Amino acid sequence: MATIAIKNIGPLADTGVIELKQFNIFIGKQSTGKSTLMKILCFCQWVEKKIMTGDDKAVVSNYTHYTRFLKEMKQFHRLNDSFFTSRSEIHYQGECITIDYVGSNKNVKINRLYNFEEKRHNTKLCFIPSERNLTSAIKNVDRAYKSNDNDVLFNHIFEWSEAKEHTSENNPADLSIVGEMDYFYDKATASDIIRLKDKRIRISPFYASSGVQSILPIIVMIDYFTRDIFLNSTEMNRIDVSEIFRRIRANAAKNEDIASLLNTLPQLYNYQNTRLFIEEPEQNLFPESQKALIEYIVRCINRTVKYTKSKIRSSVVLTTHSPYVITAFNTLIKAEQAAKKNKERTTAIISEETIVHFNDVRAFYIHKDGTLSNILDDEMQMISGIDLDRASEIVEDTLSHLNDIIYGTEK
Repeated sequence: MATIAIKNIGPLADTGVIELKQFNIFIGKQSTGKSTLMKILCFCQWVEKKIMTGDDKAVVSNYTHYTRFLKEMKQFHRLNDSFFTSRSEIHYQGECITIDYVGSNKNVKINRLYNFEEKRHNTKLCFIPSERNLTSAIKNVDRAYKSNDNDVLFNHIFEWSEAKEHTSENNPADLSIVGEMDYFYDKATASDIIRLKDKRIRISPFYASSGVQSILPIIVMIDYFTRDIFLNSTEMNRIDVSEIFRRIRANAAKNEDIASLLNTLPQLYNYQNTRLFIEEPEQNLFPESQKALIEYIVRCINRTVKYTKSKIRSSVVLTTHSPYVITAFNTLIKAEQAAKKNKERTTAIISEETIVHFNDVRAFYIHKDGTLSNILDDEMQMISGIDLDRASEIVEDTLSHLNDIIYGTEK
């Protein structure tokens, strides 16, 4: 897995070195830098993917010159120029490369790790932004949204269109998390359709509740990017084919093993894992639905091993304001401990596919001053709830004072 450290970018002052695992949660108040952190991480991993699957020397050269790294990151993730100063820093270490950016130098330094050739692989990155409701709230958004640049919202709409094509009336996406309904895309009429209860009532997502509109792209896209994309070989374009022959010729010229190269090609041209980035999964959802959604996300991440047969694990990064998201994860982590005592009784309560290993989790609280705290409690083997639900403490304190007035204990 990767590590990242960020200094003096937007609200982030100094994150320290963040070690990433299979399940990564960043929680904090609004405007503390959660999304900024996730966007920078996602972009670093996207650059790593391009280097791993392309002509790595050419791609590295592209991103280490003409401030291209910074320009593309700002454009794609809508990061304002004022976020960056001469004191800004990014230090990323992935599975195959390192990326180092220091604001005073403008350009990044990218180095391949010693095991680059062995570790390089093709990964699918999917960023699901908080603006995801637009895919339902605006009719024909894929035709209505215009952008001069390929930004994160444009990319989300594109990936949403790709994912929904894999649903149908006979193969719908299950939306039972928010009610007795499902969703499918009708290719004949080019329509998004939600079916209610008895399968006879149909409505457009345009008329659905905000909770349904929020969860719809999450369910459809996660289902597709953790299963369907692994079932078929990746289509190769002319550039991909040319690159394969270039590598074969290069190996032949060096008298190196061509058979070994050919054995690694499926790892480069078929997806080996998925990396999901989801902003505020709890958006517009009742606490019970938040819990069910977290269980769904975990189940989908865990199942990717079955479809990929790869040792390269899939992962998810979540930003959230919700203590219920933390509670949901703690329940799944606690299930691992219970399963060690009695697996049969545990799996009767919680599905085995949703059990989370404590060592596969990283959780951080982002403070108002732009620093991070690790909120994993190693002794309890849970995510700590300290400082996460300050609102409840304020409410309880206020109620206590009001009760003192009502019942005459305070004059």
